[in-house]
Order: sequence, then C-alpha cells, then structure tokens
Amino acid sequence: MYYKDLEGIVTDQCQAMKNVIATVFPQTRHRWCLWHIMKKNPENLQGYNQYKEIKRIMKEVVYESESIDKFETNWGNFIAHFSLVDNQWLTSLYEERHRWVPIYLKHHF
Repeated sequence: MYYKDLEGIVTDQCQAMKNVIATVFPQTRHRWCLWHIMKKNPENLQGYNQYKEIKRIMKEVVYESESIDKFETNWGNFIAHFSLVDNQWLTSLYEERHRWVPIYLKHHF
C-alpha cells in the first residue's frame, strides 16, 4: 500500500511510533513534542539537589540558544556544570536533539 509522505509529524517519544513513521513515511520529518519532553523533567531530574536550577538552565539552553553551535556549547556546559554526564535520560535526549530542540527544527516546522 502506498502512503503519501507528510511534510512533518509531531509525536511523543514513543519508540514504536518512531519505527513506524520511519517505515511508512520515510521522507517525513518526525519531531518530538517539546512539551512532553519538558513535562518529564521531574521524574528524570528531581532527585538532584539542584533540581530547580537544573530545570531552569535546561529550559534556557533549549529555548534560548540562537544557533546550533550555541546550543551545542550551552548543552555541554550545562551537562558539565551539574555533573549530569551519567544521566541516561539527558544523554538519550541529546542523541535525538534534531527531533525536539527548536533551533534544529526552525526551518522545518
């Protein structure tokens, strides 16, 4: 069966959806919902003593980086400053940054 490719689609971080979209709509840009990602901050970061500051800086890095290079620098500084290099959730988010960070998507959505 043939499915016309969509220009873009926004979903949560569901791996099954990611796989299906890649198979059924291979030319479609698949974006993750930033609201869903940021909503997961408490469950993934609240155990840190500096949680409120971590949350604030993460929002700043994600929403206010004016270029991809600036995001890369800011993210690296954020991770280093709060010693978050071992946080698997943040690592997985970084690996998929092209799906959810606004500066990577601004010309596509």
